[in-house]
Amino acid sequence: MQNKMSRHINKLLATSLGILILLFSTSCTERIDIDTGSTYTRLAVEGYVTPQYDKQWVRLTKTSDYFSNIPPEGVSGAQVVVDNGSSLTTFIEDASNPGMYIAPDGYFGVPNTEYRLDIELTESINESKSYTAMEKMPYPGQEVDSIALEYDDFFEIWLVKLYAQEPPTEDYYMFNGYVNGKIVTDSVESKNISDDKLFNGNYTSGAVVMVIREALLKEGDIFTMELSNITKEYADYMIQLQLEIRPQDPLFSGPPANVISNLDNGAVGYFSCYSSVFASTVAKINPK
Repeated sequence: MQNKMSRHINKLLATSLGILILLFSTSCTERIDIDTGSTYTRLAVEGYVTPQYDKQWVRLTKTSDYFSNIPPEGVSGAQVVVDNGSSLTTFIEDASNPGMYIAPDGYFGVPNTEYRLDIELTESINESKSYTAMEKMPYPGQEVDSIALEYDDFFEIWLVKLYAQEPPTEDYYMFNGYVNGKIVTDSVESKNISDDKLFNGNYTSGAVVMVIREALLKEGDIFTMELSNITKEYADYMIQLQLEIRPQDPLFSGPPANVISNLDNGAVGYFSCYSSVFASTVAKINPK
């Protein structure tokens, strides 16, 4: 039993080492220190533009008191416009979800395009009504051949292995997982963020890029991996957020201290533009 445990621990450490190195290898940029006083409020922004039709939205909330258990308040009535350099698109607030602004039907992002987010509030937050962010969408990174799942019965987890050609450029990735079409990495801490230093320009040959708990994935389920090519700045933001976030929900319910942002005028959060590729497989327990 002890030998079996040692083999499993060594195996898991070996397969997880690359992920851990990648996770903490990106460097930090300028930090924004957030006052944790009970009366200090800032605009919190979470926004996305991608080539997928269903992923174009911007959420606006107010940061809440650090000691408050009340969910952050949505910011309604704002004008939210995305500029791609040739046209302006107004995101419309969802009447049933205050603070959630959604792109018109048929709108989607285009790789290698720079996007500008402009927000105009009806009332000032932290003495400002106007906020801006800019982000350039990278091209999809890796050419994925396939993925494979390996079940570890000792730790009761699934290892997600990637077979893909990684380009020779400097790239940063975000990995998400879906089971039977439903995302299972919807929390900040469950997403894997990495750079490509361990396999830059090489074939990944089954590198472990995700670990999925058995409770989320059963034999016979269809597992889909989403590999998103993100900017270095967004990778830094996500890693810092994972380090800072507390085990509470929703995002920004407490002070997101020392986390970078691409928004101006003291807003927190991030406006991200990224492209993705997908690969699927059926979960099967490894034959003994």
